[in-house]
Amino acid sequence: MMDEHYRWMRKAVDLAALSISELGRGDPPPAVGAVIVKDGIEVASAFRGQCAAGNHAEKCAIESAGEKNLHGSVVYTTLEPCSRRNAPKIACAQRLIDQGVSTVYIGLYDPNPKIYREGWKMLRDAGISLRDFPADLRNELRVINAEFLNQYRSNGNPSGSVTFDYVQSPIFTIGKPPFAIDTTWSHAASGVIHAYSDNGKIALARYAESLDEIDDPSAMNFNPDKSSVTAKVGNIIVFRGPRENMYAILKVEQVLSLDRKDDRNEVTFTYEIRTINTKGPLDDFLE
Repeated sequence: MMDEHYRWMRKAVDLAALSISELGRGDPPPAVGAVIVKDGIEVASAFRGQCAAGNHAEKCAIESAGEKNLHGSVVYTTLEPCSRRNAPKIACAQRLIDQGVSTVYIGLYDPNPKIYREGWKMLRDAGISLRDFPADLRNELRVINAEFLNQYRSNGNPSGSVTFDYVQSPIFTIGKPPFAIDTTWSHAASGVIHAYSDNGKIALARYAESLDEIDDPSAMNFNPDKSSVTAKVGNIIVFRGPRENMYAILKVEQVLSLDRKDDRNEVTFTYEIRTINTKGPLDDFLE
């Protein structure tokens, strides 16, 4: 017999697939579905854009519930409820708090590093119990929301700083084709992160403290049998790119982990893309 919670989460995912994109929006919007259940009975459900263009699924579901008392209800939403809206709009996290819901099941967390887990924190601080969707449904949501998620999984600049959730989006792309380097990440310990690449394409600059100390990135110890390094905050990692004499040099600035009682799983690093002993298209890319 299907678990009741799974049944409602499954319905929320199916609703997300029905989401309607608002016309004229420049960036890809998320696909979101929400189901509200009280005493084991569905009270309301909705998908993004169902009640009006651009309206969030939680808002539409609450409006669909009408005058029904939602106090103590359980909400199943495929994306972390939003934490900020321009006045006079009300953030969905605040709407759920105001309705007195008891528990919220969340599919994906907002990939935007500026607001990641803000909605989750608002709900937590209001005393609402929080649960995650199971892995199979989260994976399905990642497929449905691929375009929305991917806009936060890369930085097309030749240098800069990035922050992202290494659990929700373990692969982050630095640069842009044909000068793009994929980096992969996972948690190691407090203030420590694992970084991965293909064999022989990653190295730890053990004695450097800043990016400008790396004069020749090709001189790093690129072990042909090694595909990962373990880096602490302050360490510098060098990735060898897919093109000859192309490298990404980055410094780990911060590592956060929910396992260590932080509010998020997050890594921040500064980086530069460089070429050595060549004068070619990348130099134009860097200008």
